[in-house]
Amino acid sequence: MNYMKSEKYTCPECHAKEGVDILYGYPSEDTLQSWFKKDVELGGCIVGDEKPTHKCFKCGHQW
Repeated sequence: MNYMKSEKYTCPECHAKEGVDILYGYPSEDTLQSWFKKDVELGGCIVGDEKPTHKCFKCGHQW
């Protein structure tokens, strides 16, 4: 999984522009670097239904 997108989303709970994509699956080195920079959140290796796709780094809300 190669992921370099760093778009921030507005959190529906606290309205901060600190929301990032949550990525599922085994992370690549590039994905880990994005995670260290807080450009993405890692959701784990188990992918299933009804998993959140975004997380706010300010308040922790996931949606």
